[in-house]
Amino acid sequence: MADLSTTYLGLNLKNPLIAGSSPLTASLDNLKRCEDAGLSAVVLKSIFEEQIEADGEAAVDGGEQYLTHADAYGYVKSSSMERQIDAYLTLLEDAKRSLQIPVIASINCRRSGSWIEYAQRFVACGADAIELNHYVVAADVEMEGPAIEKEYLSLVKAARKQIKLPLSLKMGPYFSSLANMLRKFDELSIDGVVLFNRFYSPDIDIEKLSLVPAQMLSSKDEYALSLRWTALMSEELRYDICASTGIYAGSTVVKQLLAGAKAVQLCSVLLKQGLSSVAKIESELSQWMDSHSYSKISDFNGKLAQEHMEDPTRWERVQYMKSILDARKG
Repeated sequence: MADLSTTYLGLNLKNPLIAGSSPLTASLDNLKRCEDAGLSAVVLKSIFEEQIEADGEAAVDGGEQYLTHADAYGYVKSSSMERQIDAYLTLLEDAKRSLQIPVIASINCRRSGSWIEYAQRFVACGADAIELNHYVVAADVEMEGPAIEKEYLSLVKAARKQIKLPLSLKMGPYFSSLANMLRKFDELSIDGVVLFNRFYSPDIDIEKLSLVPAQMLSSKDEYALSLRWTALMSEELRYDICASTGIYAGSTVVKQLLAGAKAVQLCSVLLKQGLSSVAKIESELSQWMDSHSYSKISDFNGKLAQEHMEDPTRWERVQYMKSILDARKG
């Protein structure tokens, strides 16, 4: 029987399958279901710093006629924000008290703001690790690429200075030199990265002539980007890589582990197919290991990372024309 245990962010996991941040990890009942289904850790639904502050402003606007004093304005706004934070802290505390698996708190944060204070409170409530989820839509024509990179680095530097728990960054791929950014995060002593987060994207309803949310869930074919970058960077970095997006089957988990990922985050598959998919994925991983005579994950973890390939350029552009020619022949 294959041993599926692994480590991620210094946490001992019974298998590499983690429940990523989603509506499924927003309640204690669902978190218990995640543990019962066989997931090895859970990332709580992200607390959105911008949403908390926007809701605080909305609470003030809704009672504007009663706010005749500046102190009242500040009280209403801070009370609304505190209620949301307290609810998250209660969920975190309840999860830590009820679950045997690691509980990772998640903050969708801005460069500057209250997120550091939130994170410190998560630490006090017993979180096993902190995941920062950050992305910038580079729509400001006055902002140059290095400024965006500096924003990310400043955020990670500030977080590392304040947070002593294991710390990871869930990030997107849109940098002029992603490899260089990943190396710079290493220099800041981060403990891991999640490749990659999914951006909210708007769509257009052509009948109502209005904006609507685009499809947020991934498909089973969307793992290729995280697979490539995991393979390119897993042996270059001190910290752990957790792969995300498009992971629907045990075979995809195997691929990510071969590329050098320490764990994977499941999200869309859980929302589309239910928590029963966890046992199926775990069984497929175990069966593959048995069929290839691997007794534990470390026996093959990173075996096909770029540094271990006889021809390491196969993870890069050199195979582009060959792939096109092979497709034409097929």
